[in-house]
Amino acid sequence: MWASLSTASMAILVLADAATARLPRREAPVDAEAETGSPEPIIPTITVTHTNIEYWPPTTLPVTVTNTNVKFITPTALSNSTAHNSTGTLVAGKGHRGKGKGKSSATTLTPANSKAYSPVATFAPSLTSASAAKSSQPSSSSAVASPKVLANTSSIPFLRGVNLGGWFILEKWMNSDVFTGAFSEATDQFTFDAIPGAEDALEKHWSTYFTESDIQDLAATGINALRIPIGYWAFDNSNSHYIKGADVYLEKAIDWARNAGMKVWVDCHGSPGSQNGHDHSGKIGSVDWQEDANRKQSISVLETMASKYGSAEYADVVVGLELTNEPLADSTHSLSEIQEWTEEAYAAVKAASSNPNMVITIHDAFQGPEKWADVVQNLGPGSFGIDTHMYQLFSDEDNLLTQPQHITKACGWASSLATSNAITPTYTGEWSGITNVCLNPDGSTIAGHTCWESGCRCLSDPYETWSDDMIALMRRYVEAQLDVFEQSTSGYFVWSAKGPGSWSFLEGVKKGTFPNPVTARKFPGQCGGNQRRATRGSLGREPEAF
Repeated sequence: MWASLSTASMAILVLADAATARLPRREAPVDAEAETGSPEPIIPTITVTHTNIEYWPPTTLPVTVTNTNVKFITPTALSNSTAHNSTGTLVAGKGHRGKGKGKSSATTLTPANSKAYSPVATFAPSLTSASAAKSSQPSSSSAVASPKVLANTSSIPFLRGVNLGGWFILEKWMNSDVFTGAFSEATDQFTFDAIPGAEDALEKHWSTYFTESDIQDLAATGINALRIPIGYWAFDNSNSHYIKGADVYLEKAIDWARNAGMKVWVDCHGSPGSQNGHDHSGKIGSVDWQEDANRKQSISVLETMASKYGSAEYADVVVGLELTNEPLADSTHSLSEIQEWTEEAYAAVKAASSNPNMVITIHDAFQGPEKWADVVQNLGPGSFGIDTHMYQLFSDEDNLLTQPQHITKACGWASSLATSNAITPTYTGEWSGITNVCLNPDGSTIAGHTCWESGCRCLSDPYETWSDDMIALMRRYVEAQLDVFEQSTSGYFVWSAKGPGSWSFLEGVKKGTFPNPVTARKFPGQCGGNQRRATRGSLGREPEAF
């Protein structure tokens, strides 16, 4: 299915008629810096020509099919859609993938029919030639394109977000002030919680690390969403010494977000047995999450979370629930087992939740969204989403890049992200503006964190000592990534709202490494232009040298 959508048989036409006005618009904050503001969002129409494909379009997204044998399936009726010289069926109903859940209706297309489709859609086919169909499409270096908002998520705005990292799951590199005194030898949440006095220390940390004032400061920058990592033990700490209580402050954060007009993404960041063996899972060391007992407990916790945060009471603010974060997939911990568990967990969460618009996501296990095509097909896109994390500082390959090369690589993400987002909501759940580069006096950059000539400075130097040129160097990379995510995903979340040095979004806004508002640009067009285009084929070309 994924490959079919990557062919030149798809393009997007931009239409601006009254029928599309029901689609949510992504309102950009006022440009307080008087920089280049964010362009108006496009409201697309999917156009499919010369293909044989089964596709699930957005609930209210207009669709035009030409010279096509196609099967469209959507939970509700398509609106303002037309068919030209096409065969196949268009199906409307509560189910997905033809599994028969709920009643459905279908219109069979023939090259000449003009049947009314559903209560709101009328098909008025005409014998349109392929050349005529192509002539109506905008030119582009590639015909691959993708809509911005997908099925069952029409009530969810584009998410410009940050992570509230380091709050409910301690990470020593982020929370060095907590790992002091009696806790100086602790290495993670698991060892921290075993030390006498941990409960009082956590209570102090939870009550002070983030406050409502911080949330208001984030909202003032145009941030409209919070991804909140939390450990499973906040809901069930049986058979462990993890300390409960973080969910009380999660509740506060949700209220603060509601007051600020923001959305919340609840992220089960630490799963039973540890899903990756890293500190951000709660416990460093062995990865035992795929053991039967841990898999079952993980689903049980998710059901508890879904029954609460997926209820009508929270539907105005909680828009997403993440099943687990960065599960390890390797020769011992197979991706197929993770995906099998994902389908089971998804079904359990859907059954426990009463909010049909809440997107249920999982991190792609660093395998790329395309490796999840079968899962998306099995579950049906729309309320299942993919979370992919984009960093350029944790591999030897990335640490050999200059800053322009980092920007080029970021621009190159657009194609795969857009292809994934065309099928199911795809989010960049974590990313950063950090790279390991140094700035020479002549403005050129070198890879690494060691200078070889006088006057050279590295981005690994203390943040408070950065020059204006160093700030601009990071700002360029940040803005290039923002442009890609704005145009090719359903949303993004910076890691993190707070953190040491240049990891902190809030400090970055003050310093200028992040734009304020987040839609402002000092360096527009680094990936081929700053317009949200009907087709995004020009994204990924070499950025201009600086």
